[in-house]
Amino acid sequence: DIHLENLERGGPMASIGMATSEALVRELHSRHYDWEVLERAGLSFSKLRHIELLTYLRRDAPRFREILNSSSLGLSAFDTTLLLRTLSRRPDLASALRETGLGAGSDFQCTFDESPRDGGCQIKCDGRSCERAQAKCRSLGHCVSVDVNRDKTWATLKSLQVFMPLPPPACEGYAFEANGSAAVPIDAPLSLSFDDLPVGPGGLGLPQEEWCYRDTPVQPPPDNGRCTLQTCFDLERCQPRAGETEASALRLYIDTPKPATHDMERWPTCMRQTLRAGVTDEAEGACLVIPTVNINCEWDVCDPATHSRLRAMPSWRGTGHNHIIWDYIDHHTIKYRTDEALFLKTSMRLSDYRPGFDLPAPLLPNGEAARVSPAELAAARGRRSLLASFKGVCQSSSRRPQLAKLHNGRDLIMVCTNGGGRGSAQHWDYKTLMLSSVFSVAPAGNGLHSFRLAEAIFFGSIPVIVDDEVTLPFCSVLDWRRFSVRIRQSQVSQLPQLLRAIPPAEVARMQTRLAEVKRKYFLFPFNTAMAILHLRVREAQRAAAKGDGGGGGGGGGGRGRR
Repeated sequence: DIHLENLERGGPMASIGMATSEALVRELHSRHYDWEVLERAGLSFSKLRHIELLTYLRRDAPRFREILNSSSLGLSAFDTTLLLRTLSRRPDLASALRETGLGAGSDFQCTFDESPRDGGCQIKCDGRSCERAQAKCRSLGHCVSVDVNRDKTWATLKSLQVFMPLPPPACEGYAFEANGSAAVPIDAPLSLSFDDLPVGPGGLGLPQEEWCYRDTPVQPPPDNGRCTLQTCFDLERCQPRAGETEASALRLYIDTPKPATHDMERWPTCMRQTLRAGVTDEAEGACLVIPTVNINCEWDVCDPATHSRLRAMPSWRGTGHNHIIWDYIDHHTIKYRTDEALFLKTSMRLSDYRPGFDLPAPLLPNGEAARVSPAELAAARGRRSLLASFKGVCQSSSRRPQLAKLHNGRDLIMVCTNGGGRGSAQHWDYKTLMLSSVFSVAPAGNGLHSFRLAEAIFFGSIPVIVDDEVTLPFCSVLDWRRFSVRIRQSQVSQLPQLLRAIPPAEVARMQTRLAEVKRKYFLFPFNTAMAILHLRVREAQRAAAKGDGGGGGGGGGGRGRR
């Protein structure tokens, strides 16, 4: 590990400010790692000098030079900086990079600057080739190129760069705009109503927990001690305060530690902005608390100290009541103890789902599905010539290879990107396929479902769910029968006949409802989740006030630990 105090003791890098880029990067990369790390970070070097530098750092990797030479990986600045910071263990990496000319800008300052009024290190050209500037650059370890102006009169020396573009919008990947652009958090709806639900005595919708189990072999659980809002939740903490009514948003506290998972770093900021109507700065006065110390899992591997960190939160109070555990990994269970907290989770099994308590969430769309425009969707209307499609990796343990056997090359396109099956995946563009299909099959992937479920919704293609166990997102408030098809795993071979049997008028109604569901509930999915919890809590409070012990939309009594 590199530490500033070690550098100041002496040696080749006695002064950070005097260090050459080669010396700094050599120190940063003193730990051994494979070329795949740099490849994943998106490092791309077009000049031999850069390649020589990195080849020096990895002389034992014969393919290193070849890979960098032959690839056009594109430089992802944020990932690159994160990689360097991780490898160096230096909290002040950014300032160290700036001091050596490796900072956000490519220009650097020098004592021999011949145009001090302008930024950067500039040399007056003495000819068309600006040889003086070229010589100065060769004399500096961290100078890698000379940028000559159009008139060939001035040259600016350029440093080895770590590019730092503007950070992505706070809600990119977590919330979405109907026009396909990055979501603006303040456009998030402050309140939601669910038009599928019957209206209860208090004027609020009544969640229908039995909807979650329809068209599956799984039955709702008996009263066996699982957590409910009556047993593992403090309803008193959610009572309206002065100036609040039952219609007011539940007071929500989002913890302050930065998530350890890189792709979730912006999530708390997005939540504070999109859920702003109920966000409070005080955990003690909040009805709901969202921890962030638990957002640390990578590829289903989580920090073993997570439970201890949760219990160390003053608001946890030994039980985790009123705490929402956000879990976005493929595995059907959470990999650490959560006491009696409720789950906001993707890939949740029906047998694990606690009705009226947990919040099943979608795997959010990414890539082209998140950016599809209304014009593209309008153009696809009436031109969906394919009955159904699927394109993806066909894991041998899944139902996907069985789907591939349905491929006929005409109106059923079912192809595996990893080979096998009757069709060739390379002949079919994924986006075009989704926009050309009436139905899109969304079988389980590495987890119980995949991104394809939400992607089908965003592309306007009616999703076909092929899994007996998955808990569908927002299933207690959305009637999935109105905009999707769910079949048993044993019915895969009958899929073409089942889809052809749906009348065209019904297909049209499903497509209309699909567009409504996307617009109302999937563009800002976390607002939808909080709206569901709001309905549950208010109904449970109403039932508690009447003394009937009901509410919560299902589930049993007793206390349960997970």
